Amino acid sequence: MRLYRTIFAASVVGTLLVVAACSQGSSPTVSPAPAAEDPTAPPVASEPVRNLERTPSAEALPTPSAGPVSRDQPPPLVTARSLLVFDEASGAALYESNAHMRLPPASLTKIATAVLVLESGIDLQTLITVHPDLEKEWLEDSATMGLLPGDSFSVHELLYGMLLVSGNDAARELAQATAGTEESFVDRMNDLAKRLALRDTHFTDVHGLGGPDHYSSAWDLAQLSKYAMTFPEFRVLVGTETHVASGTRDLSLYNLNPLLNYTRGVDGIKTGYTEEAGPTFVACADRGGHRVIVVMLDAPSMALDAIALIEWAFANFEWAP
Repeated sequence: MRLYRTIFAASVVGTLLVVAACSQGSSPTVSPAPAAEDPTAPPVASEPVRNLERTPSAEALPTPSAGPVSRDQPPPLVTARSLLVFDEASGAALYESNAHMRLPPASLTKIATAVLVLESGIDLQTLITVHPDLEKEWLEDSATMGLLPGDSFSVHELLYGMLLVSGNDAARELAQATAGTEESFVDRMNDLAKRLALRDTHFTDVHGLGGPDHYSSAWDLAQLSKYAMTFPEFRVLVGTETHVASGTRDLSLYNLNPLLNYTRGVDGIKTGYTEEAGPTFVACADRGGHRVIVVMLDAPSMALDAIALIEWAFANFEWAP
């Protein structure tokens, strides 16, 4: 892992110079957050958020502030099919391309899974015993935490396994532990999408391996990520570079986010990949108390492009004191 980060760091320096030199395009404008919901839209699910003293509901999010002012520097060229650079505080789009296009999110799905586990109010120290029917054969070609039937780990450790190494096995166990079945948990995920007004999002599974009816958009994933980052536990989890999960066995976990402790201010969030989706990435960075969220779907050069967009955002925009 350290070798990978060393190689990655060495390649980024030279490539960023090329990216910056090739930057072009019209001057970006700050797009306001969407208007209030259409009264003809489907009703928002009424399921209450549990344990509200710990986890704020969507309605409790801070009131948007004024957006930052652009210095009219053109954004860098990037390879993502869909992208959004989003100012967390104001809800303004600083730069977007196909931001409402419905695409498979891959393991960015697990952001929603983690939110619902934290909303459930379950004690994070609750021990979960891995089901004996764990579909090991199905999981062999996908990202896993490394669970085996009969293993016992706490909810907290399974959250690390799901968010750091993108464990599909951990996602399944967490869903069953909090909702009884994966199907019931997926219903809760779609209720969450309605609560957050994610109009281009529909879930069919808890991990993101997906199908034709499992999709989201860069815009929706930015809103979901903004909400997720209001949970203190979530911020700690996605900002952790390495962790040893302790249960019936010890499992060493390494965060797949290549920007952590590499790009200044980066404190999350999640990578994803399937053959259908291509590389997907939500990265966020906080500098001077201002957090920018970058979402990219079907992004062949996701790490380098995320760095270029983060650096551009903080160089090009000025926030009011």
